[in-house]
Amino acid sequence: MIYSQFQHNPMQNRFSGTRGWLAFVIGLAFMTLALVALPFLLLFGAISFIALSLFGRVFLKRQLARFQKQQANQEFQYSEEFQETIYKEAPTSTPRQGRTFEHNPNEPV
Repeated sequence: MIYSQFQHNPMQNRFSGTRGWLAFVIGLAFMTLALVALPFLLLFGAISFIALSLFGRVFLKRQLARFQKQQANQEFQYSEEFQETIYKEAPTSTPRQGRTFEHNPNEPV
């Protein structure tokens, strides 16, 4: 009884004939493709990462320069407008003299 259990291989029924060969070929092809394609895939990924980082750096530098130029132009316009309003509001007589107050630490705030 026990001897009859070991006379045939239970895996032989599952993977025999054309199905077994097909599974073997597909597995072998997959492993070969993975081992051959993986270095190229990693190389492509590294090159893409380098290219995107360089492009991003150049692109962001250009955008930052344009933004700073735009901010400088706006500040210049604002300062001109501010100067004009100051000149309009300020009397043409002598400029005011400011007074300096000394701080007295004993004085309550």
